[in-house]
Amino acid sequence: MNVSSVRGRSAAETVALWLDLQDTTVERSRLRQLSALSSVGRIAGARLGPEAGVDTARQVCDALRPLHARTEGRQGTVVLTLPPSPLPPSSLPPSSLPPFSLPSSSSSSVPPSPALASPAPDAAELVRSAASLADRVNRPNQAVALPANGAGIAAMEVLLGRGLPVHLATCFSARRYEQAAAAYLRALTRAHADGRDLAPLASTVAFGLRPLDIRIDALLDQAGGEEAKALRGTAALLAARLAQRASARLFDPRTSPSWETLAAAGARPLRLVWTDLGDLASAGGAQTGYAVELGAADTTLAVPAEALDAAAGLRPRPTRSDQGVDAQADHFEACLRWFGIRTEDVVRDLEGEPADTGVPAQTEGLQGVASAVSPLNRALVAGGVS
Repeated sequence: MNVSSVRGRSAAETVALWLDLQDTTVERSRLRQLSALSSVGRIAGARLGPEAGVDTARQVCDALRPLHARTEGRQGTVVLTLPPSPLPPSSLPPSSLPPFSLPSSSSSSVPPSPALASPAPDAAELVRSAASLADRVNRPNQAVALPANGAGIAAMEVLLGRGLPVHLATCFSARRYEQAAAAYLRALTRAHADGRDLAPLASTVAFGLRPLDIRIDALLDQAGGEEAKALRGTAALLAARLAQRASARLFDPRTSPSWETLAAAGARPLRLVWTDLGDLASAGGAQTGYAVELGAADTTLAVPAEALDAAAGLRPRPTRSDQGVDAQADHFEACLRWFGIRTEDVVRDLEGEPADTGVPAQTEGLQGVASAVSPLNRALVAGGVS
């Protein structure tokens, strides 16, 4: 990480970065770099890998703690990742959090991803594991990563109710983000009613990009033809724009009276962190792809430490209007279905949900509320999406 390359730029001139750190241990030089980068406003937060120990987590938290204090919790959070295979409840140390109970509104949540563990942890197990890890690290600027599936969202609501902020990783649809936002708002509403400080509960959602395009593009390649080729590279950015719009709608005091009350009490929106960005620069050094398209002033991009220099020069672009995004989403979904591709199936698989969730398929596309699709012709498919 080249600190000098970013020291001369103000935070307002650059896009906030979230560092993905996979180190099992952190050298003193790395900690000094983290402190220096946070002092010039270049780091919004950091995420540690599942192999990072408690000592490493504490050191990284301490390096970013001044930023967390200076920004009143808006930046400087360190995400702790649960081990791949959670320990049995009997082997976990006692937690300082109250006993777990699922909120009634989450009783019908969808089972978690089979990729997370074998067997996959349910919401209660996630709560126990997250509480144990948070107790051991014990830093004010920590948050615990949970899977962005039904079990993770149910656990998120409980943990927020116990005062522990959460990072959901990784969702691939506006629908999933809206589900997480609903749980977040319920938890904040209860906390506010109990007279609790809402600012420390600020949480985030990682929204993945490249994996969605890889899956959809591969299916389009199988379909073949120029019409299918014209749709490649569209899914992720369109899904991201829908998620951005959902966030703007749900966390705008002008359109959401309930959020106006919570924001006045110190609550922060459920922030989107764009991740799985792929290459941040072309062979010629020019910045390309998702980072350029999504790098608005209020955006946070997750990058690995080795890609920091490539991302350091990103300048905020004007926030893109969401005008017409519904029509584009409907058109794109219709085109994919003409080729026999269902984005809801791809998203379920990426987010670790079973194939049969009991939710009607027409409500689970990129838009989240896609209308029924009528038969298409080649002229419609060839029209593409902007």
